[in-house]
Amino acid sequence: MRIDRREVLGALGLASSSTLLWALGCGSSRPPARRALQVSGEVRTWLHDAVARLIAVYPTVHALAVSRRRTAAALDVLGPATARFRSDGVVFTVRRPDGTQREYVTSDLSAAGIDAAVTALDAPRQRKSLDFGRAPPTPDEPPRLDDRDLRRRVERLQHDASASSRIVYAAALIDVDDAIVWSVAPRRDLEQRLVRIRQSVTCAAWNGTRPVLRHSERVCSGWLDDQPLTPADIATTRDAALQLMTPGTFDDGERTLVLDPSVAALVLDTAACHLLTSAVSRRPAVARRAALDTHLASSAVTLVDDPTAPAAYGGFAFDDEGELAAPLTLLDAGRIAARLTDHAGAGSGRGRRPAHLALVEPSPSHLALTPGQLDTAQLYTDGFVLEGALAAHYDPDTDHLRLSCARARELKAGNETGRIYPDVDLVGSLSALLGAIDAIAREPTTFAAPTPPNRPPTWRSIATPALRTRGFLRARRAAP
Repeated sequence: MRIDRREVLGALGLASSSTLLWALGCGSSRPPARRALQVSGEVRTWLHDAVARLIAVYPTVHALAVSRRRTAAALDVLGPATARFRSDGVVFTVRRPDGTQREYVTSDLSAAGIDAAVTALDAPRQRKSLDFGRAPPTPDEPPRLDDRDLRRRVERLQHDASASSRIVYAAALIDVDDAIVWSVAPRRDLEQRLVRIRQSVTCAAWNGTRPVLRHSERVCSGWLDDQPLTPADIATTRDAALQLMTPGTFDDGERTLVLDPSVAALVLDTAACHLLTSAVSRRPAVARRAALDTHLASSAVTLVDDPTAPAAYGGFAFDDEGELAAPLTLLDAGRIAARLTDHAGAGSGRGRRPAHLALVEPSPSHLALTPGQLDTAQLYTDGFVLEGALAAHYDPDTDHLRLSCARARELKAGNETGRIYPDVDLVGSLSALLGAIDAIAREPTTFAAPTPPNRPPTWRSIATPALRTRGFLRARRAAP
């Protein structure tokens, strides 16, 4: 009997490479209209003129401009797909004498577009003499992205992912997001180039009548060869897809749990976004539970948000309010030491705009959990190892977390029993989960934080080793 590959994809709940690109928000596979790249000096001149006009009316003025290019290529059993995306824009933020704030956003990053935006903000034609400080150096141009080279790279990843005859589906993706960002205000003239790289493979195999999917990803800022997804990484993902799941299930209950780095990363990102920002701290329930100096986690946990970390996928030189980047310790030995805030001048420098153009909000950049001194295997005791974080659902008002994982490996007396249970949920109090952490491994892994569907990205990342805690584990409930 002939098996159609599209039927296999439907049974697995997977999609073609073109759909993978749509899911990433890369748009159509048709090439975009060709437009000349913005010249750095020209853009800064336009922004200088705009700020010098606006400062005659408004006491506080800030201009943020971005010229962003995105190139993505994917390959699976149905063939290749490529997508290109271009986005330019400017955000003018002004504050009136009475303290109220106004913003104006335009997608026209040109002299005429900026002039129209400034005119709409009621600025006069004459310029006020301003000192913008020392001009920033022009960022280095990254290596030219050749389409044939990109195609060869994707083919090599997909070939390694499908090396076993038992793999029924293998897909590879390379996503390059290249943005030049300018920040201009009185006595401030900043420019940075952020090239964010994502390389991933997905493997799928049958386990009886159910599919087993495994995913591996490498993210960084820099270039494709800086931190590549290696054949060893892909082989580990492929072998994991071929592992047989244990029939039946386990009894629901509280267990000692070792969270693999992907699960630990999702827990930490959830805590930072929902408990450690100035925006959520305005909620009464969060203000009571997560006030400054409160012990939110165990003393083993020190969590730093560091956008200056080398090659960090979520890193930057300055945030979208023009504040220079600096490390910020959020949890110091479990104690809440600081919050992420979007208020310029507060010293945290974490006012970020999704895609650099949406409304500003406080957000992590690159979270790093301070590693421990143990090998991952030294964390093992009786309980389970949770692997393959999928999604987290958290209610800040009730502190209830439901974190879905791809599988749970059973442990007895510090050793794996060989039983692997698919589709599990970790449920309960996030604060209790953080407070129960009693050991952290030494080798961190970096992940990109998930972006909700239909939302522009903020490019967050998390570097964390595996850790050990206690929580309530259950088999995943079927959808009602």
